[in-house]
Amino acid sequence: MATSENDEESVLYSRRLPRVPVDYPASFTADDASGLGTVTNLTLAGGEIRCNIQLLPGAHLSLYVQPPSARPSIVIALAIVRWREGDRCGLEFVRFEGDAKDQLKDMLNQ
Repeated sequence: MATSENDEESVLYSRRLPRVPVDYPASFTADDASGLGTVTNLTLAGGEIRCNIQLLPGAHLSLYVQPPSARPSIVIALAIVRWREGDRCGLEFVRFEGDAKDQLKDMLNQ
């Protein structure tokens, strides 16, 4: 059976982990910019942020996510912008600071 180009793209862009919808304030520092945004969905591997600073695919940034209920910030030491559409960016989380990955895992499992 022949596969179309769209079928191949679907496989390439399918997610291993479903993203959890959230609405968390965040701040970030990129290679040449810094700013504020709102994280709109998360997994252990990445997330989506809305911001009005032009972050280009391939840009590296540090991300500070403020979850609710006075929990400590989740610090992603290195994230890479994988796509941008309007004011939305898709991020891949590469390196966490301290126990941030465990914090995120606990929060997503609640």
